[in-house]
Amino acid sequence: MLAYRPDLPVGYNLDLTVLSVVIAVAIIWLGCAISLSGAGWAAIGGAVAGAGIGAMHYTGMAAMHAPANVAYDPLTVAVSLVCGVVLGACAFHLRERRHDLRGDVGAAAVFALAIVALHFTGMSALTLEPGMGLPIPFQVTSPEWLAVAVAAVTLMIIGLSLAGSVMDQHLAERKVLETERLRQHVVELEATKQELEATGASLRDALDRAAASNRAKSQFLATMSHELRTPLNAVIGFSELLELELHGALGDRRYRDYATSIRDSGAHLLALINDVLDFAKIDAGRLTLADDEVDIPELFAASLRIVQGAAADAGLELRVDRPSADLPRLRADERRVKQIVLNLLSNAIKFTPSPGTVTIAARRRGPDLIMTVSDTGIGIAPADFDKALEPFGQIDNRLARAYEGTGLGLPLCKQLVELHGGSLSLDSELGRGTTVTAIFPAERQMPCGASKADQSDVVCDRHVTNPFALPVLHSRAA
Repeated sequence: MLAYRPDLPVGYNLDLTVLSVVIAVAIIWLGCAISLSGAGWAAIGGAVAGAGIGAMHYTGMAAMHAPANVAYDPLTVAVSLVCGVVLGACAFHLRERRHDLRGDVGAAAVFALAIVALHFTGMSALTLEPGMGLPIPFQVTSPEWLAVAVAAVTLMIIGLSLAGSVMDQHLAERKVLETERLRQHVVELEATKQELEATGASLRDALDRAAASNRAKSQFLATMSHELRTPLNAVIGFSELLELELHGALGDRRYRDYATSIRDSGAHLLALINDVLDFAKIDAGRLTLADDEVDIPELFAASLRIVQGAAADAGLELRVDRPSADLPRLRADERRVKQIVLNLLSNAIKFTPSPGTVTIAARRRGPDLIMTVSDTGIGIAPADFDKALEPFGQIDNRLARAYEGTGLGLPLCKQLVELHGGSLSLDSELGRGTTVTAIFPAERQMPCGASKADQSDVVCDRHVTNPFALPVLHSRAA
């Protein structure tokens, strides 16, 4: 447009000039979008872009004002539009066929030829018939200022394009670096995964070996405990015969004291072996329960009769909190429940200095039935609760270490209670005593008035016969 120099004063309408630029950008963007929509669409997109060039050209020519009548040759105008459309389609088709530098240069050259051919062919279609009486509108821009504006816009576009290219290059380099970093990270993760899998396999092997060793240990303890019980029973039996002098006097009284010591030591050793054997059976999963009806008051009475001598010798007082009349029977292995009660009572007696008190109780707490054994003994620090419940655990307490034991009492009680579906807990404070609570769930309780053989022949009134009709044992010092 600026290269056109007629022998007439010429001005350009700014609005139409800007509109020509907007039309060119919009239609050529549409052509590019069409060409990228799929294979075979490049030529159609190029044709649309060529039509956009024609729209830009003739809108820009409409912006030109001069004191003359403007006329266009229709045939030449059509030829110019055909040049733009056909050459634009060829340029985009060439770019689709070749994606290298030669294809880019060739496509750009053909597209530039489309612009030039359309422009100069369209300019040749223009005829100005001077009419000096026709004024130029006031709202026009001189060619010089339009040239400056075009140059400024062109430089701005070139600058933005160069900045975009630099940014694209930077982003491409960043993408390559990030891709490489991610690839290295994936390689490291794969190596870590393999190491973890190898470690996991080693741990599984170690766990399998530990489980095998544990089973072998449990089998060995069970076998040895069983083998030791037979000679120990003989030692205890013969020592009782000697103590009673059934076959005649031993002579010196010290021999009878020796026999008593042998019997007591053998009984103590047998109790320890029984604990080890029971724990080994539980650990090996071979201990089964023989469920029966357990009358809690009767079981407490029988257990207290066994330990009352030891309590009297230790100078302790045994106390019983009488169960309520509606206390249900327990569906459990009576021998194991009695073993739990005796172990808890023996522990309480062993670790309670004189004068002291040991209290046993049973009651309902919500749906559960709980048994508690409390003492006023040396107590256990809360930090040592877990250690006290571990097999063979020995709390490093000066007074506690003064007593014999394998450390199986509480762990064995815990295992036996859990075999019944319950739980065992500790509540203790150093120097203030300990309370051990065994909890049996609701499904282990038998309804009041029910029995295994007949659901209606059991009387729940515990006051009819008092199984706790035992003398309360007080401290000898009292």
